[in-house]
Amino acid sequence: MPVADLLIGGILLGGVYALMACGLNLIFGVMRVINFAHGDILAIAALSTVSIAVGFKLPFWVAIVVVPLGCAVFGVLIHLLILRRIEGAPMIMSLLATYALSTILVNVAILIWGGGYSGLPGVLSGSLRVLGVNVSISRLVSFACAIGVSLAVWWLLEFTRFGRAVRSVSRAPELASISGIAIERIRLMTFALGTAMAGFAGVLVAPAFAVDPQLGSRFIIKAFAVIIVGGMGSYPGAIAAALLLGVIEVVGSYLAGAVIGSAFLFLLMLAVLLVRPRGLLGAGMRV
Repeated sequence: MPVADLLIGGILLGGVYALMACGLNLIFGVMRVINFAHGDILAIAALSTVSIAVGFKLPFWVAIVVVPLGCAVFGVLIHLLILRRIEGAPMIMSLLATYALSTILVNVAILIWGGGYSGLPGVLSGSLRVLGVNVSISRLVSFACAIGVSLAVWWLLEFTRFGRAVRSVSRAPELASISGIAIERIRLMTFALGTAMAGFAGVLVAPAFAVDPQLGSRFIIKAFAVIIVGGMGSYPGAIAAALLLGVIEVVGSYLAGAVIGSAFLFLLMLAVLLVRPRGLLGAGMRV
């Protein structure tokens, strides 16, 4: 068994999972919103990246800048038009609302881009030799950028005034309000940041994977598995769990096929729910 190939492949895949799951976890940690449309934002971002690079013949870096910003603006609209109206309602309301939005986004994407697969095989093509293993440049760059952005956001949350405000709103919104923190503004900015992270993940996915309007449904389920294994609301837990699950999926796919490989993720998720419901690195719901 090519152990090095599988480990490197799994870690590279886990990097993209980490970026998406961290954005989803950030939103949940602050707003207690389960954003089921998070994966579809990634899919639309990936398809938009293909359109920018192939349809409009613009450089790939244009998509790196424009698409996450567009997703952040879209996140602001989602928060203002949907989520703010159901604040304080049972958590199932946000799940149902974002599931409905997810269905709408998938159908809109099919109308615009069709139901087939597309990608950017000419962008970041080629391979590099890493620890004796040939690694796709597109996947290596996707991993480096995903982990880099994930760690940058973690630094933002841990060591800046904005991060302290986010943690305060997450842990004790009433006390944060008394302290003069604008809770609604923090929630709005957090949701925009989370959707921008999903958008950036979509940009990174476009050169490395075949993308289609249904891509989001495949990624969101794995992102939920990452969050549950790592710990709901635990940002470091999401990164660690994403890398672990990426390796498990790649190794499982090699040993038993892609379908069974994905099933291993959910078997681990089930085991964590039964043995340690708060997650491997979770100490309760926190950012």
